[in-house]
Formats: sequence, structure tokens, C-alpha cells
Amino acid sequence: MVSAKRKKPRKTGGKTAEADVGEGSRKATKDAAGTASVFLEKDPGICLVYHVKDAQGRYLTDEQAVRALQSSALPADTMAARKASGVRICADGDSWINILWPLSALAGYAPTFFDILEGRYYAQNVAYPGDTFEQMRQKKDYRQLVKSASFDFFIFSGGGNDILGGGALTELLRPRTSGTPGDPRSFLRLDVLDRKVRSLEDGYNEIARDVAILSTPKRTQMLVHGYDVPTPVANGPWLGQPFTRRGFNLTSDGVLIERILTHLVDRLYDMLERIERAQDNVTVVNLKNIVQGRWNDELHPRKAASQDLAQKFIAVMEPSV
Repeated sequence: MVSAKRKKPRKTGGKTAEADVGEGSRKATKDAAGTASVFLEKDPGICLVYHVKDAQGRYLTDEQAVRALQSSALPADTMAARKASGVRICADGDSWINILWPLSALAGYAPTFFDILEGRYYAQNVAYPGDTFEQMRQKKDYRQLVKSASFDFFIFSGGGNDILGGGALTELLRPRTSGTPGDPRSFLRLDVLDRKVRSLEDGYNEIARDVAILSTPKRTQMLVHGYDVPTPVANGPWLGQPFTRRGFNLTSDGVLIERILTHLVDRLYDMLERIERAQDNVTVVNLKNIVQGRWNDELHPRKAASQDLAQKFIAVMEPSV
């Protein structure tokens, strides 16, 4: 998940300027000869968004970056596992689907649950970190995949940027002095939250209907998920800083902060369950209480947690396993 729309690389005097974000902000993959082939350049204006560059320093488009990551051949055992399962999946969404792994491993990030699923199933993925829900809704990058009517499941991940991202959370939170500790809702701008949830619900219903029509006669099933309750860290861009700016103490207010975040996550699940009841091609995969503290940062799971998250999807797609 990320908190804001991607910005174009900053340019100075006709040349692209490197972002001054400190040591480790620019990472590179290497080809078989040991030569750097693809670079990551962190965007200082947006949480967890990297511009991808080739060896000549040219910025790649989202599509080019994804192709660069998919260019290496899969191991034979992975191909065999895919063939054995017979299940075909596709996906669109945020960085809970695609975190540019394995390229992002150089920046310390772990594979997502969808990266784990790609080792088991034939999979196609048009998700990209940095997209807000509205961007996904407008672009509808999933349409070509779903329209092929060849996929059993379409996994969609969206809404975290709109509720839990740094900018979104700052907008939702009221000052620490304004609420009552026994009522986590009193620390939230409920009018703003209600508006965001209504917009998400409209979008999910729209996408679900679109998938049902496009995938006929296959009737690809749409799997959606909420998020686990995250944990803020000091100076963390998504959670820690927004709470601190509103006067919360991450230590002494720890229980209250957890209740506030739990309320936000539960609002997302309540909305998704309404979608599930309204659309017969939608199934909610509940991911609460799975990460259990195994966070790579404030919002993204470590590999072991991603493996457990993937198992929740496998249980839905292969209930006999």
C-alpha cells in the first residue's frame, strides 16, 4: 500500500535529478555477468514508490518495469507446480499484490502473498505499487486479462491507500485532545470516513459487475480482501507520523491507536461483506489476525506472513487441499 498518487521524476536543467533520500535509496539488480541492469530510485514525495531505471539511466514505464521483472525464466519445479494445480489466476491492485519483488528485495522488501501464489499457479498480474483505488477504477488494467475468460480467479486488492495511507490517515484523524479514549470512533472524522467507504463500495460494485460481464462464459470469481491491523512505528510515514502529528504518543497511547486502526480495518471488511452479499461472483478472504506482528514495515508483511496469507487464498481456490 502507498499513500499518494505517483509523481513524475523531478527534472533539473533538462536532466533527471537523482532524489536525495539518503543511503540505500538507489538499488540495482545485476545480470549474469554481474553488470547492473535495472535500478530503483526512491520517490521522496510518495511512500514506498520507486522509479525503475535501466542501465542507461532511462526511466521505465510501469509496464516496462513489470516486464523487466518477469523476464527471467521460472525454475522447472515452479512450472511443474503450476501445471499440476490447473488453477489460473490474475490480479490487479496495490502493493499488497505487487511490491516489484524480487527487484524490491534489494531495498529490503519481502514477496507479497501473490508472489507466493505465483509459485503455485499460472498467474498474470497488472497491479502496481502506488495506485490508489480511484486510479485502479479509472484505468481498469484488469479488463484485458478478465476478458480472455481463461482465468478461474481474479484477485483484487484496493482501499488500503484510501484509508491507511499517510495522507489518508492524516485526513481521517482528529487531534488526540478531541476524543474519548473509550470510543475510538471519537478520534476519527467520521464524515470523511463514511464518504471514503461509500466511494470504495461504489467502485467495488462497479468492478465486480464489470468482471462478471467480461469473463462470461467463464464466470471468473473475484476474490477481495481487507487488511490485517497494522502497527505504527516511530517516524513511520504511513501510521507513525500521522498519529504523532495529531498529538498521539505511540507508546502510552498504544492500546488506543490499535483500537482506532482496528475500527478502520473493520470498516473495510464491513464494506467488502456487503459487496459479497450483493455480487454473486465475489468472495471475501479475511486476512485479519494472520500477520501477528510479522511486519516488514508498518504496512507490508514479511515473507513468513505472506506465506500464511497465501494459504488463506489457497483454501478458497482449492478447498479440498
